[in-house]
Amino acid sequence: MRRVVLILGTRILSSQFLAEWNTLSIMKPKNLWNDEICGREAVRRFWLFSDLQQSDPRQAERCMHVGVDDFLALDIPIDAVCYLGDSTEGSKLAHLEEMAEMQVKVLSRVDAPIYYALGNHEFDYHRNKDGPGKLTIPMRDRALREKQWHLAPAISDWSFSADFGDMSIVLLTDHADPAGRWCTTHSYHHDVPPDVHTEHDHAADAVTVRERMEAIGKPFFTFSHYSFRGGNRDDEGDLQDKILPLPPEHVAHFYGHSHIGDHAWGGKNYLRQISTINETGTTQFDIASFEDVRGTAVRSAILEWYGGHAFGVFFRDHSRHLWEKAHFEIEGRRKPAPK
Repeated sequence: MRRVVLILGTRILSSQFLAEWNTLSIMKPKNLWNDEICGREAVRRFWLFSDLQQSDPRQAERCMHVGVDDFLALDIPIDAVCYLGDSTEGSKLAHLEEMAEMQVKVLSRVDAPIYYALGNHEFDYHRNKDGPGKLTIPMRDRALREKQWHLAPAISDWSFSADFGDMSIVLLTDHADPAGRWCTTHSYHHDVPPDVHTEHDHAADAVTVRERMEAIGKPFFTFSHYSFRGGNRDDEGDLQDKILPLPPEHVAHFYGHSHIGDHAWGGKNYLRQISTINETGTTQFDIASFEDVRGTAVRSAILEWYGGHAFGVFFRDHSRHLWEKAHFEIEGRRKPAPK
């Protein structure tokens, strides 16, 4: 008999079950887990990863192949990929362009659209090398030329979304002034150059983002490079938290930025993958990182949506070809946070 622990409406599978499942060589085509566990077939499935983040193109290519090769070997059909930023790192333009070209090529092997949100390191070159009036983001510039890749329509857009029938996804992305005078990273406003002050009403932008979410009118997930309050590395800027509270149709949030296993930056929560958004109790997931230099493995996650507010998240260790843990939520629609 397989053992299942049920805690506060969330099913967390035991190590015995994970060990048994990791011995299986064939995945079920409709569900990663059988009906005795989740009770429903997946309506939608997404592959999520973040933070390839290497300054050395050789390391970046190695990590990318570790993750993509293992994912493809699983032979799991997906509706889309969500790439949550920090695809590159550093200010050497030739290296950045090489890594951008490599990622487009390797990820073209995945038969699904890619929804890509920018993180703080996409702006490394801009913040350190660009002159006045310039805005150089090599990974974004390269991805925009590919039909497979979907990004915010304008560099100044904070959010963009995609409709998947009875549910939607919303990506929150680092963004910038089209003239290059400011950008956002770490949920802060940064002037470029730093000694020339600029004004921008980010609070008004947050209201616009929240109103767009409220207009969705059906279950949706959010994806960003950063956590909301209560997640890992939530002690940096507060721009993203200005979007709160999210509407009751919001199901869960996924983010990167805090590489699992990286104690130097992750602090006391450096191994935590699951937490909640303060004040609401909505679950948020750290799915970083797609590298094993700062993090302890090349990692990603699979999100399955079963309808309504029911979903499952499956954490994959590509370095060891193992599933690390699974998380299910089977409860109904959440209530708004008390005012």
